[in-house]
Amino acid sequence: MKALFKFSVLLILLAACKREKLDYIGPAYVSAPLGFEVTSFTSSLSSVDFTSDSIKINAVFSSEVSWKLSITGQTSGAVYELSGISSGLKNMDWKGGNTGVFFFRTGENVVATLSFYGTELSSSITIKIITARDFRINNRFLPYGDFENPLKINDANNWHAFNNTTPPIPNVVQGVDSMAIDYNGNIVPSVQGKNYYFIKGVGNQSVFVSGVSYTRNSGGPLFNNTLPATPDNIWVNIYIYGTGDANIAVDLEYKEDDTGIVDAYDPKHDDAFVAHLTLNHKGWKLFSFKYSDLVPSTTSGFGDKGNKIHEPERLVTWDLVLMKKSNPDSPVEVYFDYPIVTVGGPFNPSK
Repeated sequence: MKALFKFSVLLILLAACKREKLDYIGPAYVSAPLGFEVTSFTSSLSSVDFTSDSIKINAVFSSEVSWKLSITGQTSGAVYELSGISSGLKNMDWKGGNTGVFFFRTGENVVATLSFYGTELSSSITIKIITARDFRINNRFLPYGDFENPLKINDANNWHAFNNTTPPIPNVVQGVDSMAIDYNGNIVPSVQGKNYYFIKGVGNQSVFVSGVSYTRNSGGPLFNNTLPATPDNIWVNIYIYGTGDANIAVDLEYKEDDTGIVDAYDPKHDDAFVAHLTLNHKGWKLFSFKYSDLVPSTTSGFGDKGNKIHEPERLVTWDLVLMKKSNPDSPVEVYFDYPIVTVGGPFNPSK
């Protein structure tokens, strides 16, 4: 009797543990049938100013099919891609964003191409960008932080190169450039616009190489608008070019005025919150950090004496510092662009 009872319990447990088979719903791809055609493919504008408008793309296909739309900048190499399964596109809204790392540029032509699964057939149209999209709108941005106006990146406009001293830091060059040549002999393309900032150390530094900072005007915000006091809802973002050199280290420093004694950052009394980066990647890469995840400075006398509370509304200074991790005699370099702060999520230029 006990054996029968145990067998019955086992059957119940097996039945309870049995998983029902879930059938895949819908095809992964729909191939274009014989005789497939693109009946129409149009854009609402042949030229567009993305500061005030967007492009509506429409298309009609002879049958439902898997499609991919690729919009490619002919100068920037920027790309916006979208795919789906349907018998056409109806008012697909392109706001000038990019799904790749490069931004579209003012004045360039873009080619929008539709391609389809199961056929070599494609269809293309050309659109002129009168003015590229300005992502600074509705986000926070350091004045002149796109580096498109190199003459503004100076002490008079609150941009301070660390080696702008007498005497300057030896073996260091830095400033705004476009199409620079890195230490591997490769051209560094611009990720946004035409210019970016660079710092190069040619050797003979132990750890610290150089840096650059932006400080706010007295009493004003660090960025173009004051940040809300919500560190869990704020992201700091920046594009950085890497050469694959794991010896390169970069610190992003966000400095607060905790005391208000001097209406500025005081390294002996205030907080500095830091993102520590190793640039062992190659090419341009977007780095994004939640403000509340930034770590307090541990360097004695340099931002380690504040209240240790993330208070983005108190930001007064932003720094980027180039350093070496291990080899003091090896030359190192950093190129960066578009430091931007977003609220509600990390920077996403595709939206």
